[in-house]
Amino acid sequence: MFHLDSSRARSRLTLRAALAAAVLSLTAARDASTDGAVAIRGRWVFDACGRAVGPGPFRRGLQTSALVARGDELWSAGDQRSEHPNHLFRIDPRTARLVGEPLKLLLPEPADGESPHFAAYRSIPNSDFEALAADPRDPRRLFAATEDKTPWIAAIRLERGQEDATWRAWITHLAEIRFPADLAPWRYDSNFRVEGIALCDGGKTIYLAFERAADGLPRILELPAEAALRDLVVAPEDSKIRFRDVPRRPDMEEAELNVNDIHFIRLEGRPSLLALARDQERILVIDLESKAATRWIDLDLRDPDGQAIHWVSPEGIAADPARDRLWIINDPDSMRGNYRLRGDETSSGPCADLVPLLFEGKLSRILGRAEVPPAGGAPAVGRQP
Repeated sequence: MFHLDSSRARSRLTLRAALAAAVLSLTAARDASTDGAVAIRGRWVFDACGRAVGPGPFRRGLQTSALVARGDELWSAGDQRSEHPNHLFRIDPRTARLVGEPLKLLLPEPADGESPHFAAYRSIPNSDFEALAADPRDPRRLFAATEDKTPWIAAIRLERGQEDATWRAWITHLAEIRFPADLAPWRYDSNFRVEGIALCDGGKTIYLAFERAADGLPRILELPAEAALRDLVVAPEDSKIRFRDVPRRPDMEEAELNVNDIHFIRLEGRPSLLALARDQERILVIDLESKAATRWIDLDLRDPDGQAIHWVSPEGIAADPARDRLWIINDPDSMRGNYRLRGDETSSGPCADLVPLLFEGKLSRILGRAEVPPAGGAPAVGRQP
């Protein structure tokens, strides 16, 4: 009797193992990414009640742009066609839901002698916020940047009410960005200017990601952080990063190179930027000392069910090396219905509602999949072994 029960038990275990192997095989097949890209499933970003913030005739849902990690939360900004422009979003990375209501970026009441930029800001109901960064010297200060209309760097002071414990976000200074004379945006379209901002770990230098210039390549600009807190006009300089050496992604030959967000990080002690390239759906590792993209990671960003998406449009990146985490958020603005599952002719479900996706992965795993350019700095051709 013992031997019979043992045999049956072994049979059941064998069957369970076979079923588990089959499920793993199907999951692996579904998550298999093109040409070795890192596959990451996202989670839909809903409001605090778990509902989609759907689009309207002009507005495009949350339209999240930029990402920064603050403690146990992620903070993002509403783009100019967001349901909440001129607002910040707090996101719980465990649930991908908003924490509370969006925070309006506030200005003091008009007063004599105030910054002339304040009146200009008040006249724009939907400034084009595209970039957000934390100040490592002051946990209550953020820096943000706008792209379209007037390009500003905004210094933001965070305050928490003593009675209701809610956050308030005050713009304390606006500095207009004056770009280098020889730098024009791609197609001379102002929507291809500043898309990312980051501060070095000492907090003294601000880096700006200029999405794509007239020559088809991005730029990294830099300026002293103190200037952005003091001056009415700042003139960042080109860091001269050699983006021309970055090859096109092999499975996206037609995708141009752009940089849509940046995050400062030290890798092996060297100051670096993680640069998020939206159209090519990849991360570039930029060494700020050698002025080169030293590695790149192709991404395969999926929906929560592992389904491929026709147009992901990742526009925000944040990392926490101490916790070995990396996050990416997309801006699902879709003018031609291109935010849809790959293979579908039209958008449906959360894609049709333009619900953003929050992607999370191990920083070490993602960077461990990086490719290294060939020695000598020559442009790479195809994928490297």
